[in-house]
Amino acid sequence: MSTALLVLALASPGVANASTEVVTVQATSAPTSAGKTVSVDCPNGTKVVGTGGAVTGERTTITRVRPSDDLTSAEVTAVEHGAGTVLPWTVTVRATCAPGEFTLVSKSGTNNAEAACPGTRKALGVGGETAGGHFTKMAPKSNLKSGLVETPGGDVTAHAICGTRPGLVLRGGTPTVVVTKTASKSVACQGDEQVVSAGGAVGGGIIEDVTPAGAGATVTGEGTDAQGQAIRWSITPYVVCSQ
Repeated sequence: MSTALLVLALASPGVANASTEVVTVQATSAPTSAGKTVSVDCPNGTKVVGTGGAVTGERTTITRVRPSDDLTSAEVTAVEHGAGTVLPWTVTVRATCAPGEFTLVSKSGTNNAEAACPGTRKALGVGGETAGGHFTKMAPKSNLKSGLVETPGGDVTAHAICGTRPGLVLRGGTPTVVVTKTASKSVACQGDEQVVSAGGAVGGGIIEDVTPAGAGATVTGEGTDAQGQAIRWSITPYVVCSQ
């Protein structure tokens, strides 16, 4: 079973506050056995500050996590890989939304790409697109000045959502080495910090889940060889927090 969820946040879904509170909206596709795209809109008066997606089903993977250019919506694309599956599966898009002035910066590359925020703006959230492959990293740089996206091979585009929020900080970034087929690791915001967005990275594996977990995020990945046997790989969670 493969599930993937990238760059998410905590809040009450579908309701925008008049303050600077972060809210989350999401949508899920109908269950079919075919590649699909699903989109969601932020509430009026808010913009996308983080986005991500989830996919269910074996031999499925997310290839696109894309905020709209005006940051009013986000969409996620997932496809079947390898032999695919005849069973129905779904894809979910989730957008983290907040009031404020934010911009989207994109940069393309081969195997990896880094989208840098201009001036004093910081990367609140990160999205990405591959040429059909899976992601191995989708997270802000340690100084929050850019968004990094990586894939094992082929063209990739990084999308950084740039702006400011009070007390922005990136937590996490410590890898854990594992030798099981799947593993999870969590990282939390501190005190009364809000979760703005989350990301993750795997070394030698595939990102499967990055999900909210209380006041932080839990990252799940998978590492197997061509025969499906467990290998030695690493997993790293990230979460962007603000006051």
